[in-house]
Amino acid sequence: MVKAMRYDLLVLIGVTLSLCTGCIAPESIEVERGENPPIHMSFEAPTLDRSEDGGATFNLKQHLSEGPSLVLWVGAGCSGCHDWTELIRATMDEGGFNSTNISVVSVHRWALFETTEDVMETFADDTNTSYYTPWTVVVPEVDTPTYEFETGVDTGYPLYEAYGNPSTPTLQLIDESGAIVWQSKTYWANETVLEEALLFFD
Repeated sequence: MVKAMRYDLLVLIGVTLSLCTGCIAPESIEVERGENPPIHMSFEAPTLDRSEDGGATFNLKQHLSEGPSLVLWVGAGCSGCHDWTELIRATMDEGGFNSTNISVVSVHRWALFETTEDVMETFADDTNTSYYTPWTVVVPEVDTPTYEFETGVDTGYPLYEAYGNPSTPTLQLIDESGAIVWQSKTYWANETVLEEALLFFD
């Protein structure tokens, strides 16, 4: 009698589990995240999709395979961002990046308030001698995820939060392992600050 009851109970449990399989919607499963974002991170997000951007999608890990990157967090209406863009472009034109393998990437910071069209009008017009950006411009969403650099596992931190909710402009130098190794929040463009970033690995 007891064995029969146990068998019936096992059958009932098995049927219940089989009926519940697949009942949990993917969006109801929360990604576990650590107390702080990992040191080594990557992300993937759309670009302005110009020839200067190297493709419609930017992947930080792939980009860093060619060397460190100086990330400039920008806003379309940010005067300091315009100033930094002009200085960096002028430094490139004068050969200031020739002795380093550091690349530059601009990442739009204010997806909640500014549109991709705003960013395009400000930084993608090559007739705009002040703000034109001849390097990759990334336009993420507010909820763009970040990933652990080596494993590709979702960190649970959206892009802006993962990188410290940077004000604009903010410069962050990211090494080839996806770690922020230097940062400056200097609002107006400064040649000494830029030189410090470019000489960081020397």
